[in-house]
Amino acid sequence: MILKVIEQNGITIVEFVDVTRFTLASADEVKTELRPLLNNKDCRMLFDFHDIEFVDSSAIGCIIALFKTAKSVGSSLKLCNLTPEVLKIFELLHLQVIFDITGTRESCMADYVK
Repeated sequence: MILKVIEQNGITIVEFVDVTRFTLASADEVKTELRPLLNNKDCRMLFDFHDIEFVDSSAIGCIIALFKTAKSVGSSLKLCNLTPEVLKIFELLHLQVIFDITGTRESCMADYVK
């Protein structure tokens, strides 16, 4: 298992365990594990990328698929703690317009409380 999933104050927090690259090798596993959670209408998910140094197109596709799943049922997905390298990829693809990306886990959780 490459993901650690915990619930805190009604928010599902997801982070990678012992992984620095989010690529094709892990995208299907991530999608398989998180999609059922996001299919719950009330799911508020925070995806913490704090140790991820690289994402490839499969990872981006996975995140887009998860976002679409969440949006289709009224759940929400926020991303936080993107490393500068990963944030740059998101910005080059203009994905910051689509995704809710915040700096820290704490600020992301605070956004959910508002």
